[in-house]
Amino acid sequence: MTATLNQVFGLTEFRPGQRPALDALINGQDALVIMPTGGGKSLIYQLFAALKPGLTLVISPLIALMKDQVDALAGRLPAAACHSAMDELEQMRILSRASTGKLQLLYISPERALSASFRNLLPRMPVNLLAIDEAHCISQWGHDFRPEYRELGQLRDHLRCPVVALTATATRKVEGDITKVLGLVQPHIERQSFLRPNLSYYIEYPASQKEKQERLLFWLEAQGLRRSTGGKCIIYCATRKTVENLNDFLRAHGFSAGMYHAGKSAMRRDRMQTAYSSSKLPILVATNAFGMGMDQPDVRLVLHYQVPGSVAAYYQESGRAGRDNLPATCVLFYHKADLVTQSFLLGKKGNTPGDGLEDIKAYATVTGCRQKYLCAYFGEDVPACGRCDLCRGDTGSHDFIQDQEILRRQKSAPEYELSEEEIERVRGLLRELPGKFGKRILAAVLRGSRSSDVLKYKLDRSGFYGVMRGVPEESLLAYFAAGIANGSISVVGQKYPKLALSSAMPAGRQRKPGTGGSLKTAATGADGLLRRLKIWRDREARRLKWKKYMVVQNAVLVRIAAEQPQNTTQLAAIKGMGALRAERLGAEILALVRATRT
Repeated sequence: MTATLNQVFGLTEFRPGQRPALDALINGQDALVIMPTGGGKSLIYQLFAALKPGLTLVISPLIALMKDQVDALAGRLPAAACHSAMDELEQMRILSRASTGKLQLLYISPERALSASFRNLLPRMPVNLLAIDEAHCISQWGHDFRPEYRELGQLRDHLRCPVVALTATATRKVEGDITKVLGLVQPHIERQSFLRPNLSYYIEYPASQKEKQERLLFWLEAQGLRRSTGGKCIIYCATRKTVENLNDFLRAHGFSAGMYHAGKSAMRRDRMQTAYSSSKLPILVATNAFGMGMDQPDVRLVLHYQVPGSVAAYYQESGRAGRDNLPATCVLFYHKADLVTQSFLLGKKGNTPGDGLEDIKAYATVTGCRQKYLCAYFGEDVPACGRCDLCRGDTGSHDFIQDQEILRRQKSAPEYELSEEEIERVRGLLRELPGKFGKRILAAVLRGSRSSDVLKYKLDRSGFYGVMRGVPEESLLAYFAAGIANGSISVVGQKYPKLALSSAMPAGRQRKPGTGGSLKTAATGADGLLRRLKIWRDREARRLKWKKYMVVQNAVLVRIAAEQPQNTTQLAAIKGMGALRAERLGAEILALVRATRT
């Protein structure tokens, strides 16, 4: 299982809850998976598909969500989506491939899955798992109830396989409803913590529309979004009209922004989503039609310009920030007039607005920690987060700007030079653990990681644990690479290389990486290699007519540039690469690495 995780997805370890849920499904047991946004729910059924021969059938509520997941699986697993935006001939081709064993994953909308024609075809498909994504849509108590979802239990009559329901937002009441409607039989329930320790939650109380606009501009400026250096931002509005007006306002003030709502054609929404994913437009103003299941790791700011319809909706939408586990910010503008707007919208959908909006009011007026309130809403008791405006005891503006400075340091990873004090901390750890661990584990100790390896070897007890939390991993890896190159750091072992201070040079007299150009040269070389890797990746994307990230993601290219692997095995070991991708792309990547070193 771990080998497949590495070979197909380029990952070395499971996130909490993934392995137990997968074990249950492989043993034929139903499962209900409740994990926060960004917790890795989709990997559970994707890895199941990679492990078990047959077809994994995924019910997904949005075309954009299906498209994102199928694109991300390109080159990893044969997957396709079947939905109403395709012509009938294309849908027939895909269903034929699914029936003849040429697909391992088929994404399909609930409406299409429940059609008579599909249900007649279903017994001929080699379905080994039915996955219901965004399963809270089943429940009338969920924040995004969809009546057609309640009929999905009928699919079990045509299948003999386990069922997994997955969601990020399920109260105990919603959990019971999902289990009953889908007919889950003694399901394995995997419920992970709702706490997101890297998110900072703030509420502002603007008194007027003008003040709202002024505060919006403040947050965007502080994030660096005018210069497109602040990652991505989502601004949520309750109505299409507000989306359009706010988009015009931001463009008039010099921001690169786009808009997304259900009133736009499918083609225009797709084009806007592509521009946002590729960072051509760092700001997206949207209704809640955007984002369900969205997998954009570098969303640094989610701002609700108007209040959402419930706490569950707010948790899911705000949770799209910081999926790369770096600091991110969630801001809610609270005004009573917006409650009236939401009440009207909920009434039009046939929902009863009372409870949801009362919970939003309670969240806006809570006197304790905001994350503690959000987690308590889902039945979990957590300690105060220490990051929200109430925990910090102010509006958070100063702390927000400090967070952005940390992020800027992390983004400039290969160029970030360690200070004398930081270099001595690295040396101290190498003296404490000579020749015992590789560079990634050593970097994890210094950065205070809670990874399984750090905890397994009790490295969190080291005196150097967490002493370099603000330093990017890539900078530490570049330091180790430079030290190996200049002889100040030795490599012990070949199959599992471990690092130690070089015995050939007393620790007090070692050359400092960075003096004589050693670390700086390594950083410059990494920068040059990264540029060449991006040029090659972009050319491959054009040739294959893929999105760039479908070839290799930027974060993976940064790791390759920092580590400069020398063979396919080392390349495959880089996080996010994997054996399959390394075998397919390795020759060209390694040629670029060798050219840089020479």
